[in-house]
Amino acid sequence: MEKLKDKTKGDVALSDLELFMLPGSERTLTYRGEFVLSDNFVGTDVYDATRFISSPYPFKMCFTLGLFCTQGCLRVRLNLTEYRVCRGDVLFVLPGSIGECLELSADCRLGLVAYTGQRYQPLVDSDMAMSFRQFLVKQACIHLSEDELHEVLAIYGLMRAKLQQPRCAFVRESLVGYMQALASVNFQWLHDYHHRQTQKSDKGRRQQLFECFLDLVRQHYGKEREMAFYADCMCLTPKYLSSVIYQVSGRHASEWIRDYVVLEAKALLKSRRYTVQQVSGMLNFSNPSFFGKYFKAAVGCSPRRYMLE
Repeated sequence: MEKLKDKTKGDVALSDLELFMLPGSERTLTYRGEFVLSDNFVGTDVYDATRFISSPYPFKMCFTLGLFCTQGCLRVRLNLTEYRVCRGDVLFVLPGSIGECLELSADCRLGLVAYTGQRYQPLVDSDMAMSFRQFLVKQACIHLSEDELHEVLAIYGLMRAKLQQPRCAFVRESLVGYMQALASVNFQWLHDYHHRQTQKSDKGRRQQLFECFLDLVRQHYGKEREMAFYADCMCLTPKYLSSVIYQVSGRHASEWIRDYVVLEAKALLKSRRYTVQQVSGMLNFSNPSFFGKYFKAAVGCSPRRYMLE
């Protein structure tokens, strides 16, 4: 998780899923509790992810995760979007993301790289790094070509070898270098993706406005639920923006805002760390009664009942 902020404000971050809680295999390797490599490529070992799949409740991530698939399929829901991860797919999960593991096929073969903090973030070409991060907010899963997948597997293998090397004094420095190499694969993918996109017709203004609206909602839903706020940010009238959102998505703007608010509320309630009143305050509701009505209208039960189920 990036930072734990003031719990009296709606900007608090949960640490529901810690790095050490990741489902592992006999091939899991760790470095100083801040960096994890794991896979089930060898033998018949399968990740013990039963409790993540069987749980109907979302988890809030407190670390960065890159997960790539070489066989089978994994189905997840990340920040309200469902992804099906198959061979050649890489799923990126950023700190603060809320996710649910829905399905893991028996033949699924996965590799993962996970870390906490900022040490392993790509340092070269900061503009491209920011562009890639912004892309991942909208689309967390990318599909690699066979050559790109083989390159990722080769770098991953070098990282495993380094962690298993005895008496190595520069493990972290080596891992940082390999992470830079992995970043270059991702940056090249994004460069090629943008090139392909520019060859297609430009997106219509309505689509751009819709994406801008969703970006703003992701940033401010914990404090702002009124359409007027988002319209003001975009220098548009609420009526016009509402019309555009409905035309593009087939859903009302208030529904998009509600879904993000309710997803956060669910994660906070299921953490069992906060009372209903505290969650109400974190999400900037005027009082717990209003929060309860808002939550029940969306979920079908009271916040307290949901928390105790």
